[in-house]
Amino acid sequence: MFKRTATVVVGLPILILLVYLGGLAITLLCATISILGQRELYVALSKKDKPIHAVGYGFSLVYFSILFFYGMGYPQVITLTVYIIIMQACMVLFFSKLELRDCIGVVYGCIYIPFLLAFIIGLRGLELGQFYVWLIFTSAFGCDTFAYLTGSAIGRHKLTGTPSPSKTWEGLFGGIVGAAFIGCMYGLFATRVFPDQFMGNGFIVQAAAVSAITAVFCVVGDMSASAIKRQTGIKDFGNIFPGHGGVLDRIDSIVIAAPVVYLIMAVIL
Repeated sequence: MFKRTATVVVGLPILILLVYLGGLAITLLCATISILGQRELYVALSKKDKPIHAVGYGFSLVYFSILFFYGMGYPQVITLTVYIIIMQACMVLFFSKLELRDCIGVVYGCIYIPFLLAFIIGLRGLELGQFYVWLIFTSAFGCDTFAYLTGSAIGRHKLTGTPSPSKTWEGLFGGIVGAAFIGCMYGLFATRVFPDQFMGNGFIVQAAAVSAITAVFCVVGDMSASAIKRQTGIKDFGNIFPGHGGVLDRIDSIVIAAPVVYLIMAVIL
């Protein structure tokens, strides 16, 4: 518990600063996290396959560079499209050396981590984006924390048949409600501390609703990561964060929450 708390105490101020700065700072953060997360994923997959690590890392470097200079949208899609075409060409040119599953593993790692994580940058670039970004974390961390607390206190009905059979339905619903509560508190904080940015209390309702909806997808992110760990025979993706495990152990919900929050705030609302 001490290690987990110390990690949060050290990491949270850094995260707040980088989100506040935006631009190059948050781009470098996402790029670094993506490459570290890809490494953990590829190492896990290497127990059975042989994904080409360098190709995945190269994609992240090019991808985030293009996002920084040209922004979200068509450049993002074009970069991924060109990358997939290159991978198809590699399968032809190195047919005798490359296995199909190795190529699939590399592409999956690029879509799963850097492509989805980059929506944090897109969200930060919106008007009031520095406030919207935190809805990702109210959803992910709120759901994770309250799911654990609720499951430990009153959890009875196991989520059998899932990658996380030790978790409970009570914990799942507690996590969603808890995320809504954290979102509501964050909305209240934002509207009171920055009244010039928010007219009325509409953002409080928005923050609570978005956090609750996104929390459902955070559960999917958490369980999909658990499925990968079970199928590759590992307990944690790494130990870079004392008490928390690896990078992927910390961002498994965030990589799913980022595009969901972006879709809600930038497209629907």
